[in-house]
Amino acid sequence: MSPRLLLLGGIDPSGGAGLTVDAVVAALHGCAALPVVTALTVQNRRRFHCREPVPPAWLAAALAAALADGAVDAVKVGMLGGEATVAFVASALQPLVGRVPIVVDPVLVSTADGPAASAAMAAAYREHLLPIASLSLPNHAEAAAIWGGRIAAALASGCDGVLAKDGHGGGAMVDDVLWRRDAEPVHLRRPRLPVGRVRGTGCALATAVAARLAGGATIEDACRRAGDWLHARLQALGPAPADGLPRVLPLVTRTST
Repeated sequence: MSPRLLLLGGIDPSGGAGLTVDAVVAALHGCAALPVVTALTVQNRRRFHCREPVPPAWLAAALAAALADGAVDAVKVGMLGGEATVAFVASALQPLVGRVPIVVDPVLVSTADGPAASAAMAAAYREHLLPIASLSLPNHAEAAAIWGGRIAAALASGCDGVLAKDGHGGGAMVDDVLWRRDAEPVHLRRPRLPVGRVRGTGCALATAVAARLAGGATIEDACRRAGDWLHARLQALGPAPADGLPRVLPLVTRTST
């Protein structure tokens, strides 16, 4: 039986991010996807307009239904609808802490232009959800908003590991760094590709890591192999377009008929 991957995240009506991407990536990595919607959004590759949390009772019922249908092998948490949703998800996942890997992508900003999440949202992640995470995958802006850029604070709060992503950085090499308590940091370096802005990369990377953890990989191996996989997908894009708009991460190829 395929590993079962519980996915919590938002719905993107343009299909470039969120649970649509999560489900495809899970399938590509041999996992059965269990998608639970936490937020509705209005967005496309031009702009992120807004998000709306699903009603708490609906979210609770959907999550309970997914968990009652069989054991899960890992959890991936993506976009959440607001501070109350962050706190609720942290509470709902408490029975799984220490039993299955919980991977959190603390989504505070979108690749498409639009408003960033509030300081209260960053605080909710810091206080409620990230302390129970097996692994968090913030980019530079998210790490700054949540912990003031101090990864040691994340580990001291209870989070087992942090993969600090460098995709929005500069220089010839992308230097993602895996931090864990009582272990030396691991640098996962890859050439920076001139592809411009690409939507869905954060969703895809976190889900790929979670899928590999669901299959029994170590955190270091899961981060390394998932990053290599994402790098290969980005290579398929080619140079950045002249219009400067974000593109969608290429995940699947068309089958012949």
